[in-house]
Amino acid sequence: MEKPLISIVMVNYNHEDTIGSAIESVLAQTYRNWELIIVDDGSTDNSAGVVETYAKKDARIRFYPQKQNRQICVVTNIGFRYVTGEYVARLDSDDLWLPDKLEKQLRYMESHPEGELCFTKLDIIDENGEIINERLSDYYEAYNKRQADRNGWLRYFFFQGNTLIQSSLLMKREVLDRVGMFNLAYMQAHDFDFFVRAIKRYNFIFLEEPLTRYRRTEAQNSAWNDDNNRRFFNEFMNIRFHFFDDMTDEQFREAFRESFRNPDSATHEELLCEQAFLLSGCMGGEDPNPVLGLKKMEELMKNSDIVTVLEEKFSYTPKDYYKQSVRPLFATEDVLGELEYLRRIRPMLEERIQGMEQARLMQIEENQKLNEKIAGQDHMLAEQNHMLAEQQKVIESMENSTSWKITKPLRNAKNILRKD
Repeated sequence: MEKPLISIVMVNYNHEDTIGSAIESVLAQTYRNWELIIVDDGSTDNSAGVVETYAKKDARIRFYPQKQNRQICVVTNIGFRYVTGEYVARLDSDDLWLPDKLEKQLRYMESHPEGELCFTKLDIIDENGEIINERLSDYYEAYNKRQADRNGWLRYFFFQGNTLIQSSLLMKREVLDRVGMFNLAYMQAHDFDFFVRAIKRYNFIFLEEPLTRYRRTEAQNSAWNDDNNRRFFNEFMNIRFHFFDDMTDEQFREAFRESFRNPDSATHEELLCEQAFLLSGCMGGEDPNPVLGLKKMEELMKNSDIVTVLEEKFSYTPKDYYKQSVRPLFATEDVLGELEYLRRIRPMLEERIQGMEQARLMQIEENQKLNEKIAGQDHMLAEQNHMLAEQQKVIESMENSTSWKITKPLRNAKNILRKD
């Protein structure tokens, strides 16, 4: 029986230093029936030259360089269009696979047919390929965090976000065909959006063996600037706003009933109200910003029947809506002014923090020197006490000796003479 073909999609932008190692990790796979589809996103370094060297040696590597940079979701979708295999895997050009990753993962999926998307456990590596799980323990725990079932993942995605890594994924081709490719509206949260759409239709399974090496470097950390942070937050909020759009009533009720305002909600209209309430409380912690819920509630309140449901089942009236809508939901001039002020003083605050940190380190060094000095003095004192104790033993030994007792009258006479 012929083994199924696995299509591996790799996209790259300016990773000439790591893409060779990523390709080598594919070539080293014990499972041999694969095709590697590499799409370069207009790199300005020698990435294309590195890939072409490998592509000339192995016909399974297909290279599609782009003339200009178009961002990751665009070029990943280009790669998806060239997929011909029964299974699809993703590998970023700075990540690595262990040699038996595909073989073990495919075998696991074949023995667990209930799962259409399979993820492996992963290790985090640095620029030099060294495992740094302990150094980045919070990330390591998050990337390897699991939920019990599909409902658990739906709740986790909605309330928390995504911690799954694409490079550990192997999925059936039908998932891509049915769920669709990346949404081009999401530059940074494209994988999150894809996983949300996938979990609504398919099951995730996990091979708890670290077969993927996920690279996290200082360059990645510095890439999270203010612009990227704002963009990711905006994309995250938009995904949340549309989270329930294509869910059936039964699926929504089963996954989110524990968070319902009215546990008895059952009709379609009641469930729409529950969705609006969930959206009102999904961002902002103890004092959530209800902006997403108010946007959804605005749509619902156009329907008089739903207004009646809100009042009768949830004791929610237009007055409650007005109370919520008085809050600063969007970036007003005042908010923008505060943000601009914070941006201006940020360098000064960072400099002050740096100075405080240097002072703290200097104080630690001084304390260490003082502790060493005290330890030295304690050692000298201990030695002196030891010498005194030894001398005391000698004196006691002499006093208890026979000769000392015999000469006692002579010592007394000598003392009498000294007095005279």
